[in-house]
Amino acid sequence: MDLQSVIDLANQVVKLKMFPLFDVAHSAITCLYIRDELDKSNAKFSRLHPFACWISCMISIFSGSLLTAFLLGEPLLSVFKTSDQLYVATAVWYMVFYAPFDVGYYIVSILPVKCVLAVMKEVYRCKKINDGVVHASRLYPQGYLPILIVGTLKGVLCYSR
Repeated sequence: MDLQSVIDLANQVVKLKMFPLFDVAHSAITCLYIRDELDKSNAKFSRLHPFACWISCMISIFSGSLLTAFLLGEPLLSVFKTSDQLYVATAVWYMVFYAPFDVGYYIVSILPVKCVLAVMKEVYRCKKINDGVVHASRLYPQGYLPILIVGTLKGVLCYSR
């Protein structure tokens, strides 16, 4: 692959519409990992404390945006200003944790579905890194370290294993 084809591919990823498919993939994988961790320690936690489970999932789903908003001195609730993403994340959380007969959890945990969702999540991660770099470069046009830190945190904190 030559450099021009890589640049063209990166430009196509930047222009992709992420909402709602890639947001669903990101939320589903994150909720799946959280449910797996909760099932290892305490299987009834999500049933006994649904609000705490929802809060932990939302913090994990939006962790990169929350941390970068904190580091850049922006309001933390500005992460949730687009309520559509919050609605999608909440719907996916509900399906993974509380769908009848655990059908949402079983669908997401099927290996081919999980692989497709993981690939979509990685494309989403690339977009988040680009968005973080663009956002930080607007605030600090000559500051390369803040741009690097914000881009890294936006991408790395997309809760993954």
